[in-house]
Amino acid sequence: MIRALAAAALLLTLAACGAVPPRSAAAKPVPPGPPPPAMPDIPLVCPSETKLCPDGRAVGRNPANECEFDACPGSTSQ
Repeated sequence: MIRALAAAALLLTLAACGAVPPRSAAAKPVPPGPPPPAMPDIPLVCPSETKLCPDGRAVGRNPANECEFDACPGSTSQ
C-alpha cells in the first residue's frame, strides 16, 4: 500500500513539474518542420598545397578542375 502511494505521489510530482507530458499532448501528431534552407553556391576552396615540377616550378590546385593540380609548364601529363 505504501509503495502504491509513493508511486502515485512521484507521478503527480513529475506531472506537476512538466516531466511527464499530458496524455492529450502525447496523442497529437507533431507537424513536420520547415524544410532546410537551400545551400548557397559557394565557390570551391582548394587546399593550399603546391606540387613541385621537374623544372623547379611549383603549381597549385585549380578549383575549376575539382582541386586537381594544374599541369606543369611544358608537360603533357600531370
